[in-house]
Amino acid sequence: MNLLIGDRMNCEICGKDLKGSGVKIIVEGTELTVCPACKKYGSEKVSTASQSGAKRVVIKKKKPSTDIEFKDELVDNYNQIIRQEREKRGWSQEQLAKKIQEKESLIKKIENAEITPDPEVVAKLEKLFGIKLKESVPVVKLEKKSSMTPTLGDIVVVKKKEK
Repeated sequence: MNLLIGDRMNCEICGKDLKGSGVKIIVEGTELTVCPACKKYGSEKVSTASQSGAKRVVIKKKKPSTDIEFKDELVDNYNQIIRQEREKRGWSQEQLAKKIQEKESLIKKIENAEITPDPEVVAKLEKLFGIKLKESVPVVKLEKKSSMTPTLGDIVVVKKKEK
């Protein structure tokens, strides 16, 4: 379904006026007509006519990014660090929960490593204890070996366990 306003055609993603016929892309199996700025959200559709008059559809895949960026990541033993810091101050789980305005059950689950705390809770704990619970993970640059997409083995960085 193309978005028509009067005699003009609009981008089906952002709604901007299309100059010319626009670009046809496939997004999750649906064909859309979009502006050049929005074509990055799908795979470009190129149709070619064969001699018999039937159309053959060729989908050009998006080029995968060669850089993978990770941001801060929670340290492996975050639950032990939180428990040690709380016990060092002589606080109960209930007291810690009140200090950061969270439920005691949340503190129990975090300390037992049953859940991963939300970034807001991590920030509260870091500020209260004056510690870092997140570590920076370096940007992984991929060397393009072939036209294949990267696998998990191409990007995984294995950490050695401390004894």
